[in-house]
Amino acid sequence: MRSFLPVALAVCVALLSASVQGQTPEAKAHFRAGIQAFNDGELDRARRYLESAAAQGLSSRSLSYNLGVVYYRLGLYDKAEQTFRQLIPTRQKALAYYNIGLTALARENRREAEEAFREVLASDPDENLITLARRQLERLDPKTDRTAARKRWAGLVSVGGGYEDNVALFPDTAPKKLDSGFIEALAATSYYLYGDSASGLRSDLKFFSRQYPSEHSFDLQVAQAEARWVQRTSPGQVHVGVGGDYIWRDRRSRERRARLMAGITTRHCPGPGSRCQVKAEATQVFPESEFDAYRGQMYRLDAQYLIRPGDWSAKLKYRAEYNDRDNLETENEFFSVSPERHDIDASLGYALTDSLTLEAGAGFRLSYYRTPHQLRIPEGLLTIQREDKRYTLSVGTTYRFSDRTSFSVELDRTDNDSNIDRYSYDRHTATASVTVGF
Repeated sequence: MRSFLPVALAVCVALLSASVQGQTPEAKAHFRAGIQAFNDGELDRARRYLESAAAQGLSSRSLSYNLGVVYYRLGLYDKAEQTFRQLIPTRQKALAYYNIGLTALARENRREAEEAFREVLASDPDENLITLARRQLERLDPKTDRTAARKRWAGLVSVGGGYEDNVALFPDTAPKKLDSGFIEALAATSYYLYGDSASGLRSDLKFFSRQYPSEHSFDLQVAQAEARWVQRTSPGQVHVGVGGDYIWRDRRSRERRARLMAGITTRHCPGPGSRCQVKAEATQVFPESEFDAYRGQMYRLDAQYLIRPGDWSAKLKYRAEYNDRDNLETENEFFSVSPERHDIDASLGYALTDSLTLEAGAGFRLSYYRTPHQLRIPEGLLTIQREDKRYTLSVGTTYRFSDRTSFSVELDRTDNDSNIDRYSYDRHTATASVTVGF
């Protein structure tokens, strides 16, 4: 019971700020009265108010949690479990499973309790829930292997398709643009070769493919493999590792890459449900002979901030990139392929229901090419320092059929404004995809 109370009280206080969906002001008033009754210790009255709010059509994660807590405190364990299970498809999946485990313990069902606590650890919860769930597993079985308590692997498969109206990125001045539909697929998996996310060696494999049935020269495939050591420390989770990429274009090998990487992820940042990440990568690029101009090094620094206040979520990302490539020189012209870049991307999401989320995003990228281009024009040879400003906008929606399966639709617009006309373009993309997690 002592392990349950901090979680229950946190739910009652923190989720009060979450938005609720109801059909009448009376339903919302009963919800607020139920919370007040719970805080006053009047559990029977809290139950009547919260059940009344639910009967009148009010639906929210906050109502489900608090009603489940009231049922638990009243000893109505079957009702408590049924109520908590309503939250498994939501972002509070880990907390739901923890409370389900506690109801199983109250019914003296040790097997079901152990299964629930293991589900907590497999759901990427915060540090408090990791500690609580592990403590419960150790009480159930003192011989529990701490490294085996967490799920050692995870994966996803996504399949989709869409349409692009400027596949070749033709400039705005071109008489026409090349458009095409496409089919794309993504597969990714992570596995702990040793230990777990508290301290262990993690491997990641990813494969992405985009095929243009009518324009195969723009087909793209990317395979990635990474191995990193992760270590949980007081500031957050630290990782260091190595990786490799293999890239194909038009079903032909284009380039290989070798990467060194390091980073830290922490929840010790301002805001509810927040997470911050900083990572750095150093990459050596080995292109095929016909693309030798791209041989060289690429360095990246990424910073990301994520916050989840109630039904809202927001993400802010920044990337700095430095390239040191061989560049492209022909008999009459010179092209720099070594830009310095700065990207800022922001996105906002809102959960209309536990299953349906709306998203919108915007981004800006500034690219500066340190070595001047030398271009042949009718008047002679033009020497110019290339600068690009790229703007992106996106809107989309995701519908979750379950905690593992979802359907997404996204519309994107990209505008690249360059001081060299041949590099100015705009592109519109529409994509629909189905994702299944494991």
